[in-house]
Amino acid sequence: MRWGVFSDVHSNCEALNAVLERFRAEKVGGYVCCGDITGYGAEPDKAIATISALPNVIAVRGNHDLAVLGRMDITWFNEMAAAAVRYAQKSIQPENMRWLQDLPPRVDRDELTLVHGSPRNPAEEYLVTVQQFHDNYQYFKVSPCFIGHSHLPLCFLMKEPVSYVEFGTLKEAAVVRTPRGVRSVINPGSVGQPRDHDHRASCGIYDDEARVFNLVRIEYDVAEAQRKILDAGLPEFLALRLAYGQ
Repeated sequence: MRWGVFSDVHSNCEALNAVLERFRAEKVGGYVCCGDITGYGAEPDKAIATISALPNVIAVRGNHDLAVLGRMDITWFNEMAAAAVRYAQKSIQPENMRWLQDLPPRVDRDELTLVHGSPRNPAEEYLVTVQQFHDNYQYFKVSPCFIGHSHLPLCFLMKEPVSYVEFGTLKEAAVVRTPRGVRSVINPGSVGQPRDHDHRASCGIYDDEARVFNLVRIEYDVAEAQRKILDAGLPEFLALRLAYGQ
């Protein structure tokens, strides 16, 4: 089956809708969401409602989702992120808050593993270096392991048993092959707040039969997302950064 893989929507429904339109055009059979549906942007309730209604969706919670649920201390967040958390807590309808609350920290399936940050510490740990991959590869059995959290499209590949790790950032139209016998971690980048200096939404399509992942970049209405952030009274920087992919 072909899966639409995405992460870190962060309440940006302009970007989310553009991504989902592409996934539908590609006729994906299921959806993989690596967490952080909420935070930063202006439409956390609409983002949850949209994702929860997707057919055959599997999703995990991220650190911003946990903060919105009151399960993570927002004193660990900078003031702009904390302001977005407080805004989300006031904005999300009870039924969508319940759906968010029911999300697991990780999903282990026959065809893939899914966490937000890392297999070892799903909600909080970043996995962006080869050393962090070595620290984590024993914490998951099924590859690929899809992650988010860093907002950077990345992949790690290691033939089993322990050997040299291929590591790199993923550019538009990158193809990652994950044959059996290769331990792999793939980050599709961020839908709602990319941080690789490319403003376009980042996501991917994974074919679990061919065992191939394709990275996709998608234009969306950045100006409208910015307008909604400002109209919501959220910090101006959260709007400005969208134009620069930071």
